[in-house]
Amino acid sequence: MYKTFRVLIAFAVLCLAHTTQAQIISNTPYSRYGLGEINENYGNIRNAGMAGVGVSAANSYQINSANPALLFYNSITNFNMSVAGQVKRISNDASSQLDGNANLNNLSLAVPVSKRWSAAAGLRPFSTVNYEATVSNPVEGNPQATIFREYVGSGGLSEVYFAHGVKIAGGLTVGGSASYLFGNIASESGSTVADPEQQYDADQAQERISIIDRTNYRGFLFRAGANYRQKLKDKLFLSAGGVYSFNADLDAERKLSYQRATAGNSIVGDSAESNMTLPSNYRVGASIDNGSNLTLAAEFASYNWSEFRNFEGQSDGLRDSYKLAVGGEYTPNANAIDSYFKRITYRGGLYYSQTPYELNGTGISDKGVTAGAMFPIGISTVYDLYQLNVSLGYGQRGTSQNGLIKEDYLQFGVGFTVNSRWFIKRRVD
Repeated sequence: MYKTFRVLIAFAVLCLAHTTQAQIISNTPYSRYGLGEINENYGNIRNAGMAGVGVSAANSYQINSANPALLFYNSITNFNMSVAGQVKRISNDASSQLDGNANLNNLSLAVPVSKRWSAAAGLRPFSTVNYEATVSNPVEGNPQATIFREYVGSGGLSEVYFAHGVKIAGGLTVGGSASYLFGNIASESGSTVADPEQQYDADQAQERISIIDRTNYRGFLFRAGANYRQKLKDKLFLSAGGVYSFNADLDAERKLSYQRATAGNSIVGDSAESNMTLPSNYRVGASIDNGSNLTLAAEFASYNWSEFRNFEGQSDGLRDSYKLAVGGEYTPNANAIDSYFKRITYRGGLYYSQTPYELNGTGISDKGVTAGAMFPIGISTVYDLYQLNVSLGYGQRGTSQNGLIKEDYLQFGVGFTVNSRWFIKRRVD
């Protein structure tokens, strides 16, 4: 009981400590578009080690948040906390730089309500904005002059969700989740003109005009999921599942500031309110498992980003995108007492996606490989089971050709999972 209290206290404290920002992505110019980099991993560190797959691959000892229909398989109380981050090299045809950061990735709690129904609540980042770029071009009609444009952005959206999974009949389970999205995004674009032929003093030559945009977002997002698991033969099962995210309208409140750096003053525009439309998307997948220590899964995701509408009702140049991924996990012998390594669960995966970004006539693709593991902690009992999950991935996005940016990144994640039996009927002989 005291262990349970400690877990709940830690959960509450971390939820309060996590404010509207939840950045897990280092500097990337592509987060300038739309709502930034969207967190496509609905699951946890387990799923990250398997290239993000999980809509059809249930695990009784990890929260199945990737598909609410799979929550049914969480038959004991499960608490999960994790952090994730990146180390990234950003390069173009002239230079490169190294960036990186890490932050809270997931907080979740799943509780069985009955033999046919489990529920979960959690907090995770929904999107991240983090970029800083400078572009220089000659002034049209005056090749001796140069205009320098700077773009800076930060912030993002967080997601608090409540989900339920219910067994209907046989191997059919269904589920749904309701999420509240909230957060703010700040962006600044500034320009400075340098003309060596003009006789300006030093201050005038460095005059900078900036537009600062601060927008707050809030709204609800709903998802529905289903999964069917069928026994093919002894120690061989087939599962097929999917998740559909409905389009959502988010309330947006913007405040614009116009500044002239050398003039020492600023003109602050009035606040404006509007709606921002998140498009629908779906994920489908299939997996096979032997009911004990081996799972293999494949997944396809489609995103209708061409239907995205920003504050001004524009698509922001985004296009429809998709992602393909395969992954799996294997435990040599979960009950082995002669070797700790046999009790470790090993994971891996591959993914390829066409992102929503198309710049200079070039589509931006993203591809990578992932690995992960689950390490048992301490001695498992009928009441408690502790696990440490880790994930590692390497990927490449974009290209340094055609005036674009290439990203080589190394992702990492660490998560702590507690499985605990809260409700046990005690018998007295």
